[in-house]
Amino acid sequence: MRTKNREEWLDHLLNALPDHIFLLNEQGFYTDSFGGDYHSDSFDAKSYIGRHLKDVFSEQKAIELQGYIAHVIETQETLTVRYNIELHDHQLLPIEDIQQLDNPEDTWFEAIIKYVPSYGNDESLVMWSVRNVTEAYLLEQELKKLSETDELTGILNRRAFVHGLQKDIERATSKGTSLSCLMVDIDHFKEINDIVGHLAGDTVIEQVAQLCQSQIRANDYLGRLGGEEFGIVLVGTNAIQAYEVAERIRLVISETAYQVEEHAIRATVSIGVAELNPNVESVKALLVDADKAMYYSKRTGRDQVTIYHDNLPDLKIQSASKSQILRAC
Repeated sequence: MRTKNREEWLDHLLNALPDHIFLLNEQGFYTDSFGGDYHSDSFDAKSYIGRHLKDVFSEQKAIELQGYIAHVIETQETLTVRYNIELHDHQLLPIEDIQQLDNPEDTWFEAIIKYVPSYGNDESLVMWSVRNVTEAYLLEQELKKLSETDELTGILNRRAFVHGLQKDIERATSKGTSLSCLMVDIDHFKEINDIVGHLAGDTVIEQVAQLCQSQIRANDYLGRLGGEEFGIVLVGTNAIQAYEVAERIRLVISETAYQVEEHAIRATVSIGVAELNPNVESVKALLVDADKAMYYSKRTGRDQVTIYHDNLPDLKIQSASKSQILRAC
């Protein structure tokens, strides 16, 4: 095969590759492009040649992508990254191609960026192979959401709640900021189930979750920890502030009637408040403190809020001991 024919054949093979492949220099200019016809019939990657990343993307996104190039050239190691391009980031893509995207508002891409040694000149390049992974990303997010969501209430399940609390404890500890946890338990829930039925019980759980959610900020979060027990994390909030939030929750729940078939149900909750402090070193310790305070609320009258402190009697332990004594007799 003659050299010219071989070069044409290699160029044909490169352009037949399903993924877009770009060559970019250290300054962020596109020097060549190949392939990608599998993903779009109209998009002309060749039009990028000679342009800078800032001609193609918003300045902020261009700086992010330029950072990947600098890292690969400096380390000469292959880098695999996943990044998103929001609608406002597109500077060059035709509107027809944007409309064909799986999720035009936020498109996700996966790129393999490989160092290319200089050949015939002193210019370092990277080979940027990229594909649209929005569909896979959206599926992953949906599966993640399902794995973290309580099926009945739509709020976080126990695993996701504990994971979030762990991260927030670490963040609050490192920054020296406040963090409080509420433990919320529906009073007389067994009686609701026994007298009115489990459908009514489920309705009460759903309504209590919605009312709790309505009283907290967007950066706070709520999780279902057990059958009728909820946890709430209040970031940047001390115990006194958390008590005020807990009182609002208690009040709105006690004033709300739930209609289930012909039954009107009014529920109340017992709430415990615990604040992160130097003596609390784990998620478990904070939850135990909040649980002790909640149980104190429940054992001393219900429909009330208690703040945990070191001298708070542990009525849960006392109750358990009493039960053991009764069984022994």
